[in-house]
Amino acid sequence: MGGGCGVERWTEGADGVAVQAWDRALARLEEVAGELADLAGGLDGWNVPDVAGLVSAHGRLRRVTGRLDGVRYAVLPRIEDEGSWRSGGTARTFATWLRLREGVAASTARKDVTTARRLAQALPTTRDRLVAGALGADHARVMCEVAPTSRTRTDALAWLVDTRTGEVTTPEAYVRTVGVDLPDPSADPDGERTRALMTEALEAAVDDGVLVTGETLVLDEARALDADRFRVVARRFATVTDPDADDTHDDKAVDGEFLDLSPTFGGFHVAGFLTHEHGTLVTTAVNALLGAPGADDDRTPGQRRAQALADAARLVLDTDQASPGAAVRPHLNVTVSWTELLAQVARTNEGRCVTCGQGGAGPGPGIYLAGGGPVLTESRDRVPRSLLRRLACDSAITRVVFGPDGAALDVGRARRTVSGQMRRAVIARDRHRVYPGCDQPPSRCEVHHAVTHWADGGTTSAANSALLCWYHHQLVDTRGITMHWAGKNPPVGPRGAAATLLDTGWAFTDARGRRIRLPDPVAADPPGGVTADPPDGAVDHPPGTRDDGSPGAAPPGREAA
Repeated sequence: MGGGCGVERWTEGADGVAVQAWDRALARLEEVAGELADLAGGLDGWNVPDVAGLVSAHGRLRRVTGRLDGVRYAVLPRIEDEGSWRSGGTARTFATWLRLREGVAASTARKDVTTARRLAQALPTTRDRLVAGALGADHARVMCEVAPTSRTRTDALAWLVDTRTGEVTTPEAYVRTVGVDLPDPSADPDGERTRALMTEALEAAVDDGVLVTGETLVLDEARALDADRFRVVARRFATVTDPDADDTHDDKAVDGEFLDLSPTFGGFHVAGFLTHEHGTLVTTAVNALLGAPGADDDRTPGQRRAQALADAARLVLDTDQASPGAAVRPHLNVTVSWTELLAQVARTNEGRCVTCGQGGAGPGPGIYLAGGGPVLTESRDRVPRSLLRRLACDSAITRVVFGPDGAALDVGRARRTVSGQMRRAVIARDRHRVYPGCDQPPSRCEVHHAVTHWADGGTTSAANSALLCWYHHQLVDTRGITMHWAGKNPPVGPRGAAATLLDTGWAFTDARGRRIRLPDPVAADPPGGVTADPPDGAVDHPPGTRDDGSPGAAPPGREAA
């Protein structure tokens, strides 16, 4: 499949030549799909590819289906704009017509129509990359769901950004920064030479990646990130370009909060919706009382959480902590840079400085995606500006100082377990689990004595601690895997959000001395459909297996799990 959506050629040619071209292409596609279906029907037989071949085939199928989705999204706006779907009066909306025409669910039809409209109206580069196979379908959906969600954000997608500084600029302003020798107006009365020189400088900047649109700035981060991590970058773009829209969303969330406890047969039915703030508080309280299950505890996690919620209510009532004047310990932790904390609390909801009154509506000074913004420490959810200001007014602030490589300060070896402020420092530095490829949040992580184990004389310190989920904590302890702090590379310019999310600062080595890391990102549509090999030294199979993935000998002195 060639690049470009080709929808603009839909009406080219006379006597339906373009329609015939589409029919021929679709007929070939259906023929190939039939061949693949026949091959899939024979997977239970003897003559099938090995697992490595099937893994490659599955990845190629996903890329192809993503490209086909892009073609569908390119076609839908043309059908909608033409208007003949209204004939007969059967469907009141285009989404209803699509549901009736193709027999899909109403939610699917609405999602397809919304995605197609946003790609056509606000995200042309996203659509082109999706159709060309340079962007995954999930990444494209993230862009549609997060980026053009307000008028200001939609405009920001087309802003011109100077990647050297991250500042929003104009063609004229950029040309002034690169020292183009423009002729005197008297020597160029019609401006032809001036326009030619400016165009040459701008085209060179675009080719070199110095000038990009806001949309391209975000999309370039997708190359190294899965769709979930890419959503973090897209949300950061949305917050930076239009924080007022987030405030409106937060207000709606507050207005939508409810909790219903309804007596029913055999008990109570619980239903409700909580903001991130209140949901985090309830989750923290429940988890604090949850504890580890006993050896004979066969309850499900949901049953144990129900008991913990009842225990929290009983604890409050039994200890009379609901009475006025009771001491309240902090239960909500927020991670935010000192610079951003000062910037947020010193501005009004309209973005104006409370001291000088400057600022306000319009494009900001720049788009920086790598900062991350203030987040709830345990869940990594965005912190509303109103909550951040309230916490800054009435909360304890723990200062965690990092060195140039991102390392936190040591606090000694007094205790075996990490808790309190030290755990907060570790979370602030690591942000999430640090094992390559793991996606668990801090709330589901344990703190591991990373460089030197406690039993081997290691200190209980921030420098010797790292966040690992329970599974990888056990894996590191039992498979002879070692860790050391390699340092973080600070982002340069407005880019670097992907590197910030992926770079934990920790390096892992297996028992055979090989570096454990994620393989380099596979090209979206590699030539010939061949998956790129992992980089030299990369371990992309579980420790304790051979290079071909089959079970192998455990490290010396360890039993195979």
